[in-house]
Amino acid sequence: MALKDLFKSLAGSPASLPNLFHIPVVNIDKREELDGVFEPNQHYFTVRVNEMFLSQSRKWFKEIEPMVVCVTSYIYGEQEIDNPFIAGRNLIDTKMQNVPDGMIFQDTRVAGIHPFVGGRLVVSIALCQSQTKDYLADSLEFIEKISGVFSESITSLIGNYTKIANVVIGGIDKLLDSKAVQPLFGFRMEFDRDANDRFAPGYFVMIDKSNIKWDPNKFFVKGNRLYYGNDEASSKSFREDEYVLFSVTKSDSRSDVQLLPVYQSFKKIVDYLKVNEVSQAMKDKVKEMLRVLNIEMRSSPDLTDSHAKKLIAVYIEKVGDLIEPKFNFGAAPQYKHEQDYWDLMDKKIDEL
Repeated sequence: MALKDLFKSLAGSPASLPNLFHIPVVNIDKREELDGVFEPNQHYFTVRVNEMFLSQSRKWFKEIEPMVVCVTSYIYGEQEIDNPFIAGRNLIDTKMQNVPDGMIFQDTRVAGIHPFVGGRLVVSIALCQSQTKDYLADSLEFIEKISGVFSESITSLIGNYTKIANVVIGGIDKLLDSKAVQPLFGFRMEFDRDANDRFAPGYFVMIDKSNIKWDPNKFFVKGNRLYYGNDEASSKSFREDEYVLFSVTKSDSRSDVQLLPVYQSFKKIVDYLKVNEVSQAMKDKVKEMLRVLNIEMRSSPDLTDSHAKKLIAVYIEKVGDLIEPKFNFGAAPQYKHEQDYWDLMDKKIDEL
């Protein structure tokens, strides 16, 4: 069975679904970070596997190995993409902590940080078991490395994203067909703003099917770890069933802008100023470079509109300071129309 078909079949067959609970916001210690909903072009989203508990009853690492398969679908630029992420032997070995009654796998980003531009966000996660054979381990290691590179460098690889994603998804499809990898439990969850879904940050837990009826209101999250009890203070670490705790979080900015293509364009301007004397010809050249950057920032699929506006103002100010301390954008006025702001940036470039 193909990976996408697997997730669709899980979503369409309640009998095979695990327990999936949305943990109440009041039960989360970082509840202030979960306030509000995602607004298109204003917020970034991140999908993270916070914790996974594996019971020793399945004889993990003795006869079988765990593998977490995640596929996140969302709009990037002008297209909807599938962002695959595989957590196999290599990653799990570094993230796994032994505990008396099982094993804990903690804290891995599987998608993001990316701007939310509207439309759908589909999160699909499955816990699988794989055979402990050398030839299979080699295949999984290759697929895992490719998925990690794709997830971390999506902005530079997006031109070939279809090919790269197909390598990962196609590799898993072949392993599923060969029965070397078998899904244990998983789900497909869709947030669709256009269908009036309330798309808000939150924590979710996927628990393997059991005869126990868990009360969603008794789950708590403290320090990105899952607890269960009558109240937050007396709750204990949840270890009764195998589970995956994951979160969808929201932020107004991103701290990795130096990895983005637009930052490299800005750096070229700064480097040009460092090796050239200030002259009218040099200033004209810098202005042209800034105008190009202004357009790049405005249309960058890696930045939200609000964050891009803050960054371009900072970049123009820094370039102005390198030429001569002339501008202060600290009290820049607010503009009603989107185009007015970017036109203002063009005017400030002219004044350099």
